Amino acid sequence: MRKHIQKVGLLVLLAMSAMVSGFAQDDAQFTFFPWVTSYYNAGGIGEQSNTLCFTADYNNKYLGWGDLSTTAINNDSALHTAPQDFLFSIESYLRKLHGSIGVTLVHDRIGFYSNTGIKLGYAYKLRVGGGHLGIGAQVSLYNQAIDNSHFNPSQEGDPLLSSLSESTLDLDFNFGVLYKTDQWYAGLGWTQIVSMFDTTNILRVSGDRGQHRSSQLYLHGGYTWVLPFNPNWELMPQALIKTDLKTFQWEILALARYNGVYWGGIGYRFQDAISLAFGARPFHNSSNIYLKGLDLGVSYGFTANSLGYKKHRSFGDVEVVVRYCFDVYKPEVFSGYGNSRYIYKNRY
Repeated sequence: MRKHIQKVGLLVLLAMSAMVSGFAQDDAQFTFFPWVTSYYNAGGIGEQSNTLCFTADYNNKYLGWGDLSTTAINNDSALHTAPQDFLFSIESYLRKLHGSIGVTLVHDRIGFYSNTGIKLGYAYKLRVGGGHLGIGAQVSLYNQAIDNSHFNPSQEGDPLLSSLSESTLDLDFNFGVLYKTDQWYAGLGWTQIVSMFDTTNILRVSGDRGQHRSSQLYLHGGYTWVLPFNPNWELMPQALIKTDLKTFQWEILALARYNGVYWGGIGYRFQDAISLAFGARPFHNSSNIYLKGLDLGVSYGFTANSLGYKKHRSFGDVEVVVRYCFDVYKPEVFSGYGNSRYIYKNRY
């Protein structure tokens, strides 16, 4: 009897999650969240001052995962497709604009849903105290598609399935602030702002009904601590909290870096995964300025929820990140006489 009740409860939860997912989709998740700050915080666009940066991050989640209803849908291979997230961004600081511009392309897929989007943004930069403050805004355009050709409902004319558009196109806006010093940083990001208030699809470019991307708030920060008894080692704990004001999720990433080159550590995402991360900046100490900015990383996450406990379930996540940055401005050398008040005013 108890097992029967548990099975019924599980089916009810699955049905509720399917109904919710028909109308709301969360942002993609990345273990290497400090590398993709501009994705969830517009104030982090061009966080590396005076540089041009290219970043790519690929995350393959829940490898080996199979849906509970696979046998009922004739072992359809689509149900065995693990969720995948991919991001590529270009960010550059421009002195004439007193800030940075950035373009982010993102694609995430889970089950029958796929989301492809582009974000265009600008972050104003200014010196505050001993650090830099970035205040940014983005406009985002998302194409959200659902492949319903694999559906095999027991009853024809299911109102939930028939109400889902095969493809929709949404316009939305993001905002964020980020304060960063040489030792620590803290930021607040807000994505899909209009989606929180848009109940009539005002900004839906095409498509009638279907999934919406839910509005998300992000609070994140980190600290770099140089060991006093061995300056070659740096400890870099970092944390990220996100919420849609109904539920929340948090994750931490604790890294250690040696000699500015090799780094590694452990991460934890609440009720999702425990990750091991490793990477290197192989040319950090090189005299070649065009190679110094290369950063590579890979992580493996052990599934820390019920998806990883049974047969035919997830056996982990794999994520790879590549970042390449180089200075677009030569270091300024001041000589002669002048008032330092004007020389250094609002320099970033």
